[in-house]
Amino acid sequence: MTYARRPATGPHTDEPRFPPQEYEQRLSVTRDAMERHGLDALLVTAPEDVHYLCGLDHQGHFAVTALVVPLDGVPVLAERAMETATATAQTDGVRHHGYADATDPADALLDALRQIVRTTRGAPRPAVVGYQADSLSLPPAVWDRLRTAKGLTWEDSGALLSAQRAVHTEREISLIRDAARLSDTAMAAGTAAATAGARENEVAAAVYAAMLRAGGDLPAFAPLVRATDRLDQEHLTWSRRPLGAHDAVFLELSGARGRYHAPLARLRHLDAAGAARDGRATETARAAMDVLRTALHPGNTAEQVFRAWHSAIESALGEPYERHHCGYLVGIGFPPGWMGGSRTLRPGNTMELRTGMTFHIQSWLLGGESGTHAFSDTALVTDDGCEVLTRSPLTD
Repeated sequence: MTYARRPATGPHTDEPRFPPQEYEQRLSVTRDAMERHGLDALLVTAPEDVHYLCGLDHQGHFAVTALVVPLDGVPVLAERAMETATATAQTDGVRHHGYADATDPADALLDALRQIVRTTRGAPRPAVVGYQADSLSLPPAVWDRLRTAKGLTWEDSGALLSAQRAVHTEREISLIRDAARLSDTAMAAGTAAATAGARENEVAAAVYAAMLRAGGDLPAFAPLVRATDRLDQEHLTWSRRPLGAHDAVFLELSGARGRYHAPLARLRHLDAAGAARDGRATETARAAMDVLRTALHPGNTAEQVFRAWHSAIESALGEPYERHHCGYLVGIGFPPGWMGGSRTLRPGNTMELRTGMTFHIQSWLLGGESGTHAFSDTALVTDDGCEVLTRSPLTD
């Protein structure tokens, strides 16, 4: 293992980087939570949380990468050996434990853990290690080795970091504002390119070109471009089919700056007749979004926000309407998604909204006699309500 400290800024670069003091503060808050939960160490495998605690930003998470945080002492970043040069250049205040391709990643993690907890609190007992049970980056084969290792007791600590990371600092909010401006730039290019005869992939190309030329980073999730006859097929990217003169096209995208995202979506009818046909749905979705924004207030729960939006939809329709959520927390995002977690505005979620949270808020109305409309924005929870950060004009 070697210790490395990255420079505050790199040569010939304007990449967004937080000062070491911010990472030290994040680590201090994390350790306070670990102390409260009786943890001797924390195994962090979610890329968003690894980035949050030490700044690692690369595409190498297809190989097991984990930050081992002791209650005291220097954290250890276990990564594939060929990634150590990148990790050393990017991260601050960690030791690096690179493992060879022929090494079982579980062995590397256990080695790092045992060095950290060899003399834990001076007590002859198994070390209590927190882990992220819902992390997509902890393969079952690795977890099976870890959970059966002697001398370690495991506690699911998934909520420990997600709750901390949900509330952003001013520096983080500045990057989210940058991402929102990039999103608006990309949306303007996409809606301009979405004309009759243009192919969906050409619209996506316009989105990417505008986003990257404006200084954006690669987003964690591809832009979604599709005609509304496939609107219910969520998370499709794009096809090579040309848009028809009477189509409506849906665009959902996010700019990214320093791994922070600010998604938005717009629906555009290519002819006036289509806009008129879906006029009631458009009016209903927009009115419900106004209600949602009003409910996005500190102290309200995620469920209360959903109920306010949902009630507005059903009151306007005069009949029941089913939708699983109306938004979710956003901030740091890594593939395969820009949401960086699953804390949504949905029924049953008692999470309390706090100043500094940012949400991708959505108002979707699909099918039925009233027609179809869907759009979204990124909004910041403020002391007295919310501020919508994405400013793209509504279409039609």
